[in-house]
Formats: sequence, C-alpha cells, structure tokens
Amino acid sequence: MSLNIEIVEEKKNPLINRKEITFKIDHFGKGTPNRMDVKIKLSAMLGSKEKLTIIKKLKTHFGTADLFGVVYIYENTEDLKYYEPFHIQVRNLPKEERSEIIKAKKKKEPYKHLFNYD
Repeated sequence: MSLNIEIVEEKKNPLINRKEITFKIDHFGKGTPNRMDVKIKLSAMLGSKEKLTIIKKLKTHFGTADLFGVVYIYENTEDLKYYEPFHIQVRNLPKEERSEIIKAKKKKEPYKHLFNYD
C-alpha cells in the first residue's frame, strides 16, 4: 500500500531530545493503514532510525478517510526507554516480537532484552 503522508506540524523538544511530528494520511478507498507500515514509511521519509521512531497516536475520524497521527523521533534509546510507557513501546514493535514480550511479562520472566534497542 502506498502511503501519501503529509507533515502537518514538526517541532523540536530539546528538553526530552526528540522531534514531535503531527501528520495526516489520506487513505480514501482503502482500509486504515497498519501502524508498522506507517512507522516504516515515516522513518524512511524523515531519515530516522526505525527503533527510535515511536508512533504515539493514530486516529481516524468517523466518516472521513483521513488518518491523523503523532510520531516522536528520539535521539537515543535511553530517553525513549525513560519517557515512553511500556504499552507504547510494545505497540510499536512487529507482531511476533510483541507477543513474545507479553508472554514473558505474564510469566514474570525478564523481557527488557527483547526490545532490541541496541
């Protein structure tokens, strides 16, 4: 699926060492795009590392074919781990990795190494 992404707003947050970008995707005649597809396209478009790109929010308004979203691009993994909650970090992983981390957490086994940030 080819995604036409339009950057609505881009600002730098120097306190947290990240870029905060608001974007819009018009997906008329198609289903809502997958979070991972959007993440891969945005990181390629903005020239950032995929591991340091976090999609915070995706929202489609009822009756429209416009998807609005917010993405954070961190400069390093330490800031990402500190500022992003566990569920957001897990949500931004491929499905296979996601299920593996959730299973390990439920069994109370170590799981932080499964994020592969390094």
